[in-house]
Amino acid sequence: MKSNTGSPESSHSGPIAREGRNVWVLTAYGISGLALFGILVYYFSTYVTQ
Repeated sequence: MKSNTGSPESSHSGPIAREGRNVWVLTAYGISGLALFGILVYYFSTYVTQ
């Protein structure tokens, strides 16, 4: 009976944890994209100035 009371709690906290994980994944992708874009701009600017 403890497993029955635990399953609704886990299913209730599941979507919340999944939404939080999606937010962190999108944040990580955004930071990685900005970092990659900055590196490309750096190399492009050094190539142009030479």
